[in-house]
Amino acid sequence: MQDFKIEDSIILIDSSRSMLRRDFKPNRLNVALNAVTNFIQAKFTIDPKDRIAIVSFGDNTKRLSLFTYDEKKLVESLQKIQISGKGILHDGLAFSLQLLVAEMRKIGGKTYRIFIISDNKIKYSEKIFKIVEIAKGLGVYIDSCQLGKSDDYSKSILKKIAKITGGQYGFFNNSKGVSNAGKSFASKKEFKESIDYFSPNKEKNLTPLVSEIALPLRRPTFLDIRLMMNNNDQIGEKCQICHSVKSPITRGDFYSEGRYCPSCDRPMHLSCAAMWAKKTEEKENVFRCPFCFFLLELPKSTSKLIEEKEESTPKIKLIDEGELKTTKMNLMPDGLIRQINSSCSYCYSIFLGDYKVYKCEKCGSFYHEPCLEKMYNEIKGCRNCGAQIINE
Repeated sequence: MQDFKIEDSIILIDSSRSMLRRDFKPNRLNVALNAVTNFIQAKFTIDPKDRIAIVSFGDNTKRLSLFTYDEKKLVESLQKIQISGKGILHDGLAFSLQLLVAEMRKIGGKTYRIFIISDNKIKYSEKIFKIVEIAKGLGVYIDSCQLGKSDDYSKSILKKIAKITGGQYGFFNNSKGVSNAGKSFASKKEFKESIDYFSPNKEKNLTPLVSEIALPLRRPTFLDIRLMMNNNDQIGEKCQICHSVKSPITRGDFYSEGRYCPSCDRPMHLSCAAMWAKKTEEKENVFRCPFCFFLLELPKSTSKLIEEKEESTPKIKLIDEGELKTTKMNLMPDGLIRQINSSCSYCYSIFLGDYKVYKCEKCGSFYHEPCLEKMYNEIKGCRNCGAQIINE
């Protein structure tokens, strides 16, 4: 006899640029959102005690809704979706797993699910399948709904993910099929036992769990910068750790080293976060947000920046160690400057062709020539990846 339990489901929606393609009318994203709405409605028809949360993933992962039974709130939260870059699926999966793990710690005996809807135009990373194996160990089903026009879906990442976790996979090449899929994916899953990551006798299992589902701090978006600039004409926001616009450690403005928790959106300086992480010692480069306790990950280079002064006052040691990585700054051809779909990693302004532009060979960040000169004089390294700049 099948054993069905109350379900906590996370809908993980692809919000990357490819979802704006118009091969589905009016576009892929709208068709996907219709399927999500059908999923929500069908889910509560089957069992009104089930709960749903919604997360989107593109360049940034964003929680659109907390777990709720409220169908109206869930549907309204879809209006908050923002299109950005290429889909970074491993961050979306890690974010979703953290939300589910938080619920698992509260109460057991539920079925936990992630429902991905995407066109599979995602940024590949080996982290994806490490996270999927953790999901499998936790007993989390991952269903995948793929939309697109190609018949070559045999190598679909989404298909592999569903197979590993015992989830359902479907490929649809027309709007009606995608929309109807939302209803079919809503059916109940059979309850299955999972690895007890939280037993006191199984602390060793926490190490891979912590390291793989921690998320990087979010960089300010164009909208964030614009809001800062409109705030009394000052480019700044108060860090919620030091309660200051300028970092007390580096004296840098928030626009230059400010970051946000991807879960609660609290602002914090990167250097302040690094000092907090050093105090908490969750794991190297991994710490919990001081406000929502979400697992966060610092760039590896950041931990090498922190030193203690003799008087025990923290400071930043700017990259000056031989074992750290190095990079070159390559000049971009003039004809390609206006095609750069990114902003300067120093001043966060877009490229209009008024200055020469350089690209970091290590991480692919772009800089205006004057910005590169200022940055080199300040730290002699790339602000994004921390690699020392080699002049030739």
